[in-house]
Amino acid sequence: MAQMIVRVGDINVAGGVAITPVLNVTANGRPLAKFMSIVTPHFPCPFPPIHCVAKAALPGSMKVSAGGMPVLRVFSDIDTCLHPRMTGSFNVTAG
Repeated sequence: MAQMIVRVGDINVAGGVAITPVLNVTANGRPLAKFMSIVTPHFPCPFPPIHCVAKAALPGSMKVSAGGMPVLRVFSDIDTCLHPRMTGSFNVTAG
């Protein structure tokens, strides 16, 4: 099943923004978010603190890569704080 891919600026369900780009790979004019991207602090930061230092997202696509790393997918991939990615490209997908 194809799923939307995550770009820099896309959020998880608690509002954490993926901010580390894959260089030279874009979707809809925005860079893809890099596998294990830094995620901005989000609710309920500061307690527990895992929401203040999260990374995006696990496990990443096993079939599609960008910059030699798995692409991140909406809802299938979970940040290290256990929040799933919520927004992504509206027309670029990964199997």
